[in-house]
Amino acid sequence: MINFDALTLKVFLDENKDFIIGSRIQKIQQPGRYELIFHMRNKGETKKFYINFNPNFCHLCFMSGENEKKRNIIIPKAAPMFCMLLRKYIQNAVINNIAVPKGERIFELYFEYYDEMNEKFLLCLAVELMGKYSNIILYNYDTNVIIGCAHNVSSEKSRERELSGLLPYVYPKKQNRKNLLSVNFESFLNSIDNNNISASTGTKYLYLTAAIVEQINKSAKSKQELYEKLKEFLSGKKYSYNISKDFSKFFLFEFENSFTYNNVNELIDTYFSFHQNKFAAGNLRQKNIKLINNQLKRLSSLKEKQEEQIKKLDKALEYKNKGDILSANIYALKNIKNKTELYDFEGNKITIELDENLSAAQNITRYYNLYKRTKTAYDHAKIMIENTNSELLYFEEQKFYTLQANDIETLKEIYNELSNENNKTDDKSNEIKIEFIEYQGFRIYIGKNKKQNDYILSKISSADDMWFHPQNAAGAHILVKRTGNGEITDNIILKAAQITKEYSSQKNNSKTSIIYTKRKYVKKATNKIAFVTYKNETEIIV
Repeated sequence: MINFDALTLKVFLDENKDFIIGSRIQKIQQPGRYELIFHMRNKGETKKFYINFNPNFCHLCFMSGENEKKRNIIIPKAAPMFCMLLRKYIQNAVINNIAVPKGERIFELYFEYYDEMNEKFLLCLAVELMGKYSNIILYNYDTNVIIGCAHNVSSEKSRERELSGLLPYVYPKKQNRKNLLSVNFESFLNSIDNNNISASTGTKYLYLTAAIVEQINKSAKSKQELYEKLKEFLSGKKYSYNISKDFSKFFLFEFENSFTYNNVNELIDTYFSFHQNKFAAGNLRQKNIKLINNQLKRLSSLKEKQEEQIKKLDKALEYKNKGDILSANIYALKNIKNKTELYDFEGNKITIELDENLSAAQNITRYYNLYKRTKTAYDHAKIMIENTNSELLYFEEQKFYTLQANDIETLKEIYNELSNENNKTDDKSNEIKIEFIEYQGFRIYIGKNKKQNDYILSKISSADDMWFHPQNAAGAHILVKRTGNGEITDNIILKAAQITKEYSSQKNNSKTSIIYTKRKYVKKATNKIAFVTYKNETEIIV
């Protein structure tokens, strides 16, 4: 990922100044500590102006609805203090002018403000997008006094520049950079470091970065050609808005293996929303995995204890056998001692321990009671271990879904399920999108999480459709949807089984067991983990 640079900001201003100047701020929202949204209206159109001053993602743009979802924006019920301050001074105000100081990553919006005495003041909102020093400052342009900051900066944090209410607003220390368009080739040649051309050039000239120089230098055959190409680029005559196909970088010129966009705003919005979504998804994925691993650890420990109980079946049968032998030889138990030697039913002599304080009949009863208790514990453990295995498989499946998920919405659904946090609003408003493949006239649906699986079973499927799942392994639930009177042939079954393997934790295994059955034989289980039960299944090896 590369950072938002001064040239991109300058091009954004040039591209959008006609809309921004004269627009009215209808609403101000602050979704998070490092985010602001201004609802701007001008020329019969309303746009969401998004500002992010997080050091990792600092940028600004007009945000599309699709990319708003990617950013996972949630508006809090109570507005933060800085948001309230902005609402007091600039909500419903009209933007009179905008500016970007030469070579800086500072975007300035100017407003007129009238106080209670109807006295007019000129206010400036300075959006500073400078990495870890990013901030937003509202100040009185007439007096140069700060009204408020998104983040106050004390003398302890910065000796060079304090920022807080009632202090004077001063620009950050200017960088000593030259304009390459006014520099001749000889001066350019003397200024660069041949061992690190990109970094040395990117730090010496306005609107250039190491990433830009490095990319342009790839197509330059000499330093003279690099100089000419950089000047041509900075002239602004051939801007092209491109993002690499791996989304690792963006540039305002063409390069190989890239996506091209219509304007700089679309480029900024798409590029940074992608990385915000990726970052948020990564954090939520780790959160889900932590919850799942805790459950897997708990269940594995529980299973070990249950397996120990199951091993006691032999002990239970031993108690019963001793009780039976004592019953058959009760006539020989005259004087009860701490043990006796008797012959079992196969003629072998065995030693049986007795309680001297009990009669023969009571010792027999004692062994039968030991048998019943141990057998009951075994029977209970056998039932419980089946439930434990089901829960283990369930959480393994949730782990598989989590690792496979690429979007924040899917990960949120999994998190809500794992943490029992049900968001009713989301259930109503979010459309469930399920991937499917068309094959020989049939539609093969791929359920990648519990919500999708439930929807496939309850809303999409019919009784004679075919349901697939990897046997005793985590994976997607696959449904082959019948079309008309068409029969689901062996060829279609094989294709669906191959897709089931592809979307399973056993994807890389040489052979995988896949089970399938008609939808009418698949039912949602009634236990707390909402697993499915099935019958009349057939196994196929893929």
